[in-house]
Amino acid sequence: NLEGAESAQEVVIRYSDYHTTSYEYDETNKVYKRSMSGTPNVDLVTGEQYTAKNIIVYSVANYTLNDGSGKGRQELSNIGSGEGYYISEGQAVPITWEKESHGGQTVYKYTNGEEITVNDGNTFIQIYPKSTGKLTITPKPVEEVTTTTAE
Repeated sequence: NLEGAESAQEVVIRYSDYHTTSYEYDETNKVYKRSMSGTPNVDLVTGEQYTAKNIIVYSVANYTLNDGSGKGRQELSNIGSGEGYYISEGQAVPITWEKESHGGQTVYKYTNGEEITVNDGNTFIQIYPKSTGKLTITPKPVEEVTTTTAE
């Protein structure tokens, strides 16, 4: 078990008042089922709900582009470093991220400084804005254990 790992049954990433992406852990298949704004996110050809084996999530500063389009397009300030989570197999593990330049690769590490190795399978990287976003990780409910005593 990795340092700081916590149960992650559901992961909700709020990007704004208008958009939320969420993942619900499917323990049987060991993947997270993806939904957008409360609706299952499905492939339009197959009708299958998208799933992720691994999720990397963190927040960065953002600002509106002044490109004259008036469309409110956003730029993410993802050069630098910060904290986030690596989520897989029902667990959320605290990590750090670092990116030195626009063309550089983002490096993800556990809090002990060791570079992460993701589990086999697909990985969704979710970067949300610090200004309007919010991350909520809900643990798996603890099952009540019923004990009986013989009289």
